[in-house]
Amino acid sequence: MNPAIVSSTYSQETARCPYCGAKTALELPVNYRPVFASCDGCAKRFIAERLAEGFQVMTEEEAPCSSNPDCREIEIGGSDEE
Repeated sequence: MNPAIVSSTYSQETARCPYCGAKTALELPVNYRPVFASCDGCAKRFIAERLAEGFQVMTEEEAPCSSNPDCREIEIGGSDEE
């Protein structure tokens, strides 16, 4: 695997967990795809999403379907029907 390709597809960020506020390291894809992250403090899973400027984090409960990786996959995958 070419390290130059890997480093250009993800960026390392630090955010505060939306559940407990602990600082947590994130790997965000540069293609704006929302991803799940796990809190370093409370171990709860939350969503991180890149924006035009910066990024946002949100709980799974407050995220719209377009920002939830699981829901998004179902919605986009369901549109492939003929």
